[in-house]
Amino acid sequence: MTFEENGIYITETSGEVQTQCPKCSSSRKKSSDPCLSVNAGEGIWFCHHCGWKGGLKKVKNLTKNNIVKIPDPPKTNLPDQVYQWFEDRGISRVVIDAEKIGYENRWIQFPFYKDGQVVNIKSRTGDKKFRQSKNAEKCFYRFDSMVGMETIIITEGEMDALSLVQSGFTNVVSVPDGAPAQGSKPSDKKFSYLLSAEEHLMNAETVILCTDSDGAGKTLRNELSRRIGREKCFRVVYPDGCKDMNDVLMKHGEDKVQDVVSNAHPYPIDGVVMVQDVEDDAIDLLLTPDSKGLSTGWSAVDPHYLVSPSEVTVITGVPNMGKSEWMDAVMINMVQLYGWKFGIFSAENFPVKHHLLKLVGKFTGKPFWGDDRMSEETARSSMKILNDHIKFIGTQEDCITIESIMEQAKILNFRFGLNGLIVDPWNTLEHKFGDGENETLYVSRVLSQLSAFAKINEMHIWIVAHPRKMENGVDRKPVVPSPYDISGSANWFNKCDNAITVHRHKSEDEDYAGIHVHKIRFQYKNGKPNQGNPCKLKYDINRGRYSEYIEEFKEKLF
Repeated sequence: MTFEENGIYITETSGEVQTQCPKCSSSRKKSSDPCLSVNAGEGIWFCHHCGWKGGLKKVKNLTKNNIVKIPDPPKTNLPDQVYQWFEDRGISRVVIDAEKIGYENRWIQFPFYKDGQVVNIKSRTGDKKFRQSKNAEKCFYRFDSMVGMETIIITEGEMDALSLVQSGFTNVVSVPDGAPAQGSKPSDKKFSYLLSAEEHLMNAETVILCTDSDGAGKTLRNELSRRIGREKCFRVVYPDGCKDMNDVLMKHGEDKVQDVVSNAHPYPIDGVVMVQDVEDDAIDLLLTPDSKGLSTGWSAVDPHYLVSPSEVTVITGVPNMGKSEWMDAVMINMVQLYGWKFGIFSAENFPVKHHLLKLVGKFTGKPFWGDDRMSEETARSSMKILNDHIKFIGTQEDCITIESIMEQAKILNFRFGLNGLIVDPWNTLEHKFGDGENETLYVSRVLSQLSAFAKINEMHIWIVAHPRKMENGVDRKPVVPSPYDISGSANWFNKCDNAITVHRHKSEDEDYAGIHVHKIRFQYKNGKPNQGNPCKLKYDINRGRYSEYIEEFKEKLF
């Protein structure tokens, strides 16, 4: 089966591609807009408009070498000493035979079955040397065991998965490559196996995470739960002296393995929180104190506003004062400084191609028009980088709601691991009030939902909102608004974590963009409000860049 046989026409052989959807594009008002996301390498697709999704049954995924090798099933004639090696670790001959474990030239072979076909073989020696089939498809070990399951158990390694099978569980899979290094930034490549399992993980009601108890295992657990959704994830607690499921099996037996799984507890996302729910997180905080937030890239702003995950920042300002431009600049800085990944809804920057050129201008420092504009080579190389870090949301829809943005952000987070979400501006969304709900109650409810979404997904959310119509001051200059001036009551100020106004100050004596920080909820790590003394930045309109502001004093002649 090919993409073309499904009506999907692309030229790329790897990476994420946007194209027209053969199911819905012909019936849409904007039929030429690409709404279908296609992962050419994984052979899967998803339409952000109609929800159509699928994959190539017999995937001949294209790698850098344009060849994917389908390995032969391993030889299962295991010598007695291999069976004994497993039995010493609590795994019986019955399980080994049922799982079709192989052996060849001192390598124990774990076959990865998907749709009944071997797509990969992971081999190991007794002293923990590992290798996998070259150019094989990345997927969960025991992939077929998760199909149609309401509950899925995920382990960090094959031996842990077999320990659960030995103890009576069948709905068990393992990640193919173990855990990323402790404290590392999980890459899309490291978690590419999630893509082929998206349907099963999304449809599951419960996902139990049985990763190792060390730092790397916690990094894996946190990233899996963040992408899958913490509202459905449970985590296990091992007995003292055990770091994984195989340890539990060897030291305490099958009954204890069953007990550990049955006593897995959910992430503390709502309702009553017990001590055991946050015990591990509290100890982590004790051993590694909560660090400062991340810089937006300007030293003048750092004392007053730093960016931390799981928070909501509200940005306001008079129209044409640079709110969106500054927000774009923050995003580009976070991409360049920390490799952050963003989903962005920006209705006033449509069409996307114009917005993209503006972002490239900020990224390169070269204008996208005029005699000194960027070259095609510069633009394309920059776009390649930005493609890995920025995803545009909702630009093809006629009416966008905050609920649809969160839904698309959830999908993007699963696939790419978003760090930030930008909604710009709030005023262009279609707002659906509930029964008996006025604007004040609606704003309160939605901001609570966004705050919960930010915490569950460990994502920073920026909301750009226009203030109500305002009068000029006595000097006829626009008054600097605050979040209290946004339509929808004081909830904008009360329910956000951080509140900022962007306002350009321009006169004979001054010309700067003022960053007025009104509120910082967690001042111990994210800075303190600047109390009417704005952070000063210089704005370059040709390049769309903000830079540090250096006041120039003109010498007065007497």
